[in-house]
Amino acid sequence: MLKALLHMCCLVAAAAFRASPATHRPTALRMVAASPSPSTPFSLGGPSDELLALFNAQVTNEMAASQLYLSASIWGFASYMLAESAEERGHALQFVDFANKRNIPLKLDSIPAPNAEWESPEDVWVDILKLEQGNTKNLLHVAEAANRCQDYAVLAFLNPFHMEQVESEDKISSIIAKVTDENKTPGLLRQLDHELGVESSSG
Repeated sequence: MLKALLHMCCLVAAAAFRASPATHRPTALRMVAASPSPSTPFSLGGPSDELLALFNAQVTNEMAASQLYLSASIWGFASYMLAESAEERGHALQFVDFANKRNIPLKLDSIPAPNAEWESPEDVWVDILKLEQGNTKNLLHVAEAANRCQDYAVLAFLNPFHMEQVESEDKISSIIAKVTDENKTPGLLRQLDHELGVESSSG
């Protein structure tokens, strides 16, 4: 008798549930997938404030280098200087592209006006060498900051730039040595200008 009564209660409850509006029915639990978080920096502790500041500054440094080469192109060795100006600007854009991929915040800074007054070809190239030496140090500061916060992706990104700086400083030092001997070798500057122009156009 008790069994029959329980069975009857279950049937009544089931009928009432089916008859009730869907909005009044209890909702089933659903597993909601977490939305993907934005890409985070590839470092153990995240990029430090020091690294972020130096990375931002390097974008400005590369653009400033581009401007100096552009200014030097007006003075002489136009083909070579213009090619180097474009390359330095390309470096800045590589930093911007990397920052975008890594969600590194960037804030562009103003670019100081480049030097435009030189007394001789040697002065031009000495300024260019100083520029490249300064850029080498700046890149090393960025690398040191990345190493301190163990941001290995930034370190890997910087490696080609370090090697390029070695080549640039060596090349410009050799050009300065040639320009210094210009008084001993008539026509050397014209020849050097031609050689650098051919090199930049073929590169």
